Amino acid sequence: MLETVQSVRWLPLTPAQFDFWEEFSFHPHQPVSTVAHRITLRGEIDEPGLLAALEQVVAETDVFTIQFQLPDNDDLPLQRCNPQLRPRVRLIELQQTDVAESMMQVDIERQLNLLSQPLAVVWLIRFSPTHYTVYIRAHHIIIDGFGMALIEHRLAELYRARLQKTIASQPFHAFYDFLAEEQHYASSEKSRQDAEYWRRYVTDAPSLPVLQKGGEDYGAECLHSEAVLPEHFSQQLSAFSERCGTGWPDLLLALSAAWLTFRLYGENKAEVQPIWVPVMNRRGMVAASVPALAVNILPLFVQVEPQEKVVDYVKRTAKTLRDLRAHGRYRIETLAADQGLGKGTRYFFSPLINVLPFDPPLFAGCEAEREVMASGPGDGFNITWRGRTDASELHIDIDADPAMYASLNVEEMFTHLHSFLSRAMMPEAGQQPVYQLLNQ
Repeated sequence: MLETVQSVRWLPLTPAQFDFWEEFSFHPHQPVSTVAHRITLRGEIDEPGLLAALEQVVAETDVFTIQFQLPDNDDLPLQRCNPQLRPRVRLIELQQTDVAESMMQVDIERQLNLLSQPLAVVWLIRFSPTHYTVYIRAHHIIIDGFGMALIEHRLAELYRARLQKTIASQPFHAFYDFLAEEQHYASSEKSRQDAEYWRRYVTDAPSLPVLQKGGEDYGAECLHSEAVLPEHFSQQLSAFSERCGTGWPDLLLALSAAWLTFRLYGENKAEVQPIWVPVMNRRGMVAASVPALAVNILPLFVQVEPQEKVVDYVKRTAKTLRDLRAHGRYRIETLAADQGLGKGTRYFFSPLINVLPFDPPLFAGCEAEREVMASGPGDGFNITWRGRTDASELHIDIDADPAMYASLNVEEMFTHLHSFLSRAMMPEAGQQPVYQLLNQ
């Protein structure tokens, strides 16, 4: 078992946190990387039980107590868990939902100083005895989207245990155990093997674009389109997934990547192109059950052969994705350093495709609706798919930087993508060339 690091010790940032710290250093007056979720509950709600469950999950979430400190004559902070900074659950009573909307949006847009302000807030908003909203906001430097989902599901579990007078499962692991696990991996033989894999993978591949930190423009509103996919699309996706023996998230990612390279790269569409893919990165025993920042972002080099059939392309890409994830604990920040990128620079994560197949938390005795209100900015062009694990309730967001894609109509982009996916997943399309379907 890993030894727990003493909480009195100040420890360095993880590689995953480094980019967010530099981002704050370059943009200290902008609320850039805020993560905010809300869960709306309707039904017969036990307020004392819900409040107690929320307070318990906050007590288990060590990252909400993280404190940063800049040592003298150093530009990188140290961190520790300070229990005195644990957020108190704020119970708010309101009559109008639009007032709550405004309050949450103001909180999301508020400047957050990583050295002098608490990094998380937790609200329980009561509109009526049968209508509540749980609002949780934190900085991305301490938590990722999966970490927020862990909190939401733990909250539902604790609430159910209180209602049913049963015993909940073990609490979250400690953040210091997570840090120890990460340190153990960094010095392990597996890390050295992963480093060699990535060295081979990027050799002779197209050069990855690099961003100069501090030059990002976070002020402009992105071009945005979103849509809820009809149920027959989900059924079509599930059926095609069974026919080609590939899970629907990788199937959707592979086809979206083919379409994206075709649409964005014009005459160069037949060449190998990088697509960035977030990886949950929870392979450690501790990391699987601790809210923290663990997500990694990895390059997937995409090439569609001129006569390659849809099924063959999907299976080949899915295999590559499995290989990437098997070596996905090796941080992109470490890979960047291996490739000679220094302070003030990072890879430009665009275009990016994110597929999130997660079921919402189930709260006993009531209906729950979860909404991601903020997840931080993206680079360039981003496609985000969200849906349940059975591929139902699929939702898509397309975001584009107006400075780079001012001429793009993102609504038309979605229409074209949806049309291509529908054609590609038809029973007779699997043996047709991908390019034939892209050109229709």
